[in-house]
Amino acid sequence: MAKLTLQEQLLKAGLVTSKKAAKVERTAKKSRVQAREARAAVEENKKAQLERDK
Repeated sequence: MAKLTLQEQLLKAGLVTSKKAAKVERTAKKSRVQAREARAAVEENKKAQLERDK
């Protein structure tokens, strides 16, 4: 039997609606993208700071 993700388990058990599960999925993806952009910005700031310190 294939393992189900937590979201799939909750959906199957009827604890969340498919609409709510879809919203959570969209939000999670958005959060990952924002985190990636934030990390990139921090790296850029570090490089700029090193250049200024030279």
